[in-house]
Amino acid sequence: MTDLLANRLIDLLALQQAGLARRELLQLFDPTTTEPELPLDLPPLLHAYEAELRSGHAAACTLLERCDELGISLHPIFAPSYPQRLRRLGAGRPLVLYSRGNSQLLESPSALCIVGTRQPDAAGAARAYQLGYDAARSGAVVISGLARGCDAEAHRGALSAGGATLAVVATGLDVTYPEEHAELSEQLLVHGGLILSEYPLGVGVARERFVHRDRLLAALAEEVQVAQCGLDSGTLHTVRVARRLHIPVSASSYTPYTEQSRGNEYLLEAGLARPLD
Repeated sequence: MTDLLANRLIDLLALQQAGLARRELLQLFDPTTTEPELPLDLPPLLHAYEAELRSGHAAACTLLERCDELGISLHPIFAPSYPQRLRRLGAGRPLVLYSRGNSQLLESPSALCIVGTRQPDAAGAARAYQLGYDAARSGAVVISGLARGCDAEAHRGALSAGGATLAVVATGLDVTYPEEHAELSEQLLVHGGLILSEYPLGVGVARERFVHRDRLLAALAEEVQVAQCGLDSGTLHTVRVARRLHIPVSASSYTPYTEQSRGNEYLLEAGLARPLD
């Protein structure tokens, strides 16, 4: 990252730490929504926030130092490393992304999102694993959420096939959730994978963050594959985002359908997803 980009990153983090509203931050830092300033020899718009920049500067520098210690890379919205696929979220894309691992996966030419319920039955768990395995064998990067159940099985399937897998999490990267996935997280990184978050260090678990995370799962992928989900599963949040962004959705079929797979039945019968099998 050049000195200019590094300084802009510190300014962005400082204003976040100072509590500036997201809308204002987008106006200041998002190159696709910011109108060019007129050549009137006026001071840059950022100068209007000198007090906030001063108040948040120390916390921003501390955050950067801590990220450096933990091997965490930052991808601000104005940097070349920011993933192009997220730009289709428009104003809903994160201002900063935090990552551990192989950041090149963010621009992989082939990426499949495999998601499903946290409580699959045996058939659903096996299906998630097989989807991850098959996707990795085909050369695709497997994207999932590192959650219990189908997400974890998709990651494991990809690793078993010798592939790379990208986990999008809903906490800071210094927090492992669920805790029992610490070993899976490390295996993912050891084998050339990536763990990604829009949240800074220290941010813990909150229900709404998982819903927000779902938009990133969909937007980073070329296709969303539903291994197994019920009618009240959070997986359907990811499907809704994918359909809104015109990203293809597919779903596994089951014979017979159970409570854990009623969401798949709904998606297929309503024509909202194509059948995987």
